[in-house]
Amino acid sequence: MKHLMFSVFILLMLSACGKKAEPEQTEIQQSPEVTLRQQFDSYQGLAWQVVVALQNQSTAQQLQDLTLKLISSSTGLFLNLKAQLPECEASLQAMANATEFQQQQSDDTEALKNEITINLEPELPEFAAASCYHAQQLLLNPLAIYKLAQQADLAKDDYQSAKLKMIDSFARIKQLELITAID
Repeated sequence: MKHLMFSVFILLMLSACGKKAEPEQTEIQQSPEVTLRQQFDSYQGLAWQVVVALQNQSTAQQLQDLTLKLISSSTGLFLNLKAQLPECEASLQAMANATEFQQQQSDDTEALKNEITINLEPELPEFAAASCYHAQQLLLNPLAIYKLAQQADLAKDDYQSAKLKMIDSFARIKQLELITAID
């Protein structure tokens, strides 16, 4: 039964990813909703890559790279959501700040050219509405997977748990789409 429900969910997600935004005729007509739609689509595409990597039980390094890419690319999404969710402005700004990484040069450039420092437990303000909680999960779920991928040896249960966190992120996007009236 679980597998059937999961398969149905995957099919729904694939059909949702297949929808394409209508092309804009002029740049002047571009509205914040279109930009937000594109950012949601981008986030979903990167999140889907993480899910596929989890299904394939990719290496911890591959998972770290994919989740880091997902986390760093979500800065614009959080900033754009501030206009749609003014009650979440403090939380969204904190999330955008948390996705900006500090790169430090190592003395041994051959061994490690860029070291990326990521805060795995950012301090986020109390959320004022349910929409803020949904938005926070778009950062916290990938951060949890990134932290998990730092383990030396990932068990099958770790992959399953991480995959469920990413599926939760898809549900959060759908909730935010409904709240912000994005089609």
